Amino acid sequence: MQIEIIKLQVLKLISFFVFLLIILVPMKTVLYLFCEFVLCVNTYTSPLSISAGKAIPKRIHQVFFFETSSTLPNEFTKSQQTCQKHHSSYMYTLWNKTMINDLIEKEYPEFKQIYDSYDHWVKRVDAGRYLVLHHYGGWYIDIDIVCKRSVDELSAEARAKNASVVVYKTKPVGFTNAVIGISRQHQYLNDVIVALRHSKRWYFIPYLSTMFTTGPTFLLGRYLNYPYKDEFHIINNHERYFHHLHGSAWHSLDGDIIMYIFNNSPRKLTFIVCACTVIIVILYSKRRNKNKFSAFQRNV
Repeated sequence: MQIEIIKLQVLKLISFFVFLLIILVPMKTVLYLFCEFVLCVNTYTSPLSISAGKAIPKRIHQVFFFETSSTLPNEFTKSQQTCQKHHSSYMYTLWNKTMINDLIEKEYPEFKQIYDSYDHWVKRVDAGRYLVLHHYGGWYIDIDIVCKRSVDELSAEARAKNASVVVYKTKPVGFTNAVIGISRQHQYLNDVIVALRHSKRWYFIPYLSTMFTTGPTFLLGRYLNYPYKDEFHIINNHERYFHHLHGSAWHSLDGDIIMYIFNNSPRKLTFIVCACTVIIVILYSKRRNKNKFSAFQRNV
C-alpha cells in the first residue's frame, strides 16, 4: 500500500512536466522515466563489493564543499556541533571536496569521469555522500541539520525490524538524502551508484535535472526498483531527531514554483494536466508516425 501511494505521488509530479519532456527532451529519457518509476524494471549490473552485514556503523558523515565560503559559516558550525554533541561515541568526519576526490581516485576510479562531468556542485555533493556511505557505512547528515537527539534509537528500531537502511520521506516526493543511515557496502547503494550513469540526463529545467539525476526523486526510483524493500526502515517522526535549517537551499526559482504547484494544486488541475499529457502523447506519436511514413515514401 505504501509503495502504491509513493508511485501515485511520483506520477503526480511527473504529470506536470511530462508534456514538456515529450516536446523538449529525447524520447529515450521519457522511456527511462517510465521504466524507472512506473514499470520499475530498470536493473543494472554492479561491479562494486557487497557486504552481508546489516548493522549500521557508529559513524557520522557530513559534507561541505566551500563553494560559497572559504570557511564553515557560523550557523553551520552550530548545527555541526549539535550532531557531535549527541554522538560523542561516534566516529565523526567532515568531508570536503579534496577528501571526496581522493576517495574516488583510490576506491571508485571508474566513477571519476561521471562525477567530474556534473554541471552543478549539489550533484557532486549528492554523489559524494553515496560513495562515502557505500565505502564506510554509517549516517550521513546534512551540515545544515540540527540534531535533537542521538540516532541510536533509530539504529535500534532498524535492528528490531532486521532493516539496514534508515530514511524518511521528503517533499515534493521521494526519500530525502539529507539524512541516511545504512550499513557498509549495502546492495541498495550499489544500485544507486551504478544507476548514476543512467540517470545523468537533462530534464528541461535545473530543479528537475538535479532531483532526477542525483537527488531524492532519483533515490526513490532506485527504491521502487529494489527487490528487498523489507531492508528499509522508513521513519515518520523525523522531526523528533532532526531540524533542517535551510531545507533545499540549492533551489532556484524553478524549484520554488514546482514546490508551490505540488503543494497547492487542486485535484482538478492535476486531472486536467494529466488529460492534456495524454492528448499530447497521442498527437506526438501520430506526428512521428506521419514523419516516418513521409520519409518512407521519399525513399521509395
